[in-house]
Amino acid sequence: MKIIICNSNNWFTIKNKDSFNFKYKLIHDKDELTLDYLESYEPDYIFFVHWNWIVDENIYSKYESIVFHTAPLPYGRGGSPIQNLILNGIKSSPVCALKMTGDIDAGPIYLKKEISLLGSLSEIFFRINNVVNSLIIEIIDEDIIPVDQEGTPYNFKRLTQKDNQLKSNLTLNEIYDRIRMLDHKDYPNAYIINEGIKYEFFGAVEGQDFVNVNCKISKC
Repeated sequence: MKIIICNSNNWFTIKNKDSFNFKYKLIHDKDELTLDYLESYEPDYIFFVHWNWIVDENIYSKYESIVFHTAPLPYGRGGSPIQNLILNGIKSSPVCALKMTGDIDAGPIYLKKEISLLGSLSEIFFRINNVVNSLIIEIIDEDIIPVDQEGTPYNFKRLTQKDNQLKSNLTLNEIYDRIRMLDHKDYPNAYIINEGIKYEFFGAVEGQDFVNVNCKISKC
């Protein structure tokens, strides 16, 4: 058994690799993921943990390609799923392993496991990392057949830098959520701008009637 794990973000690490009963290769850049390379390696599965680029149809139609998405699919297809779930007040979500198709996050699901969406984005990624590792092993060991998604699809809109700006009409809990959902070293912080000065917030801790934060202050 041979697999490829495609990951373009720093939060994912492979755990317990010494106990693997399969060979694996890691790919971090789109230029490495070519048909020539795949044909030479001949993987049984390609797992896309976090991937910033569109995958060529020639790849996912030829090789069993599995993508991971944190949302209760078919609700939550599309961009910024963790942030959108938090903004909608959702406290937990399944991490879904689904078959890659031509439609974004619409493929049949192999497996899913629930995680908490509480805490900082770094803490959430830590939980996802553990779940993805276990899902990969389970899919390989049990030769699972994916099942079509059921229900009415709902697509999320990918959030932009502008969406990270804190508005003046937010509650303390909403401010806390908007800070923690971006609190990871690879993500831009929540912020406000006042008279040419930018205040970026991270490390939020919620109290009963207050939010403690760390703040970076710079000129715009």
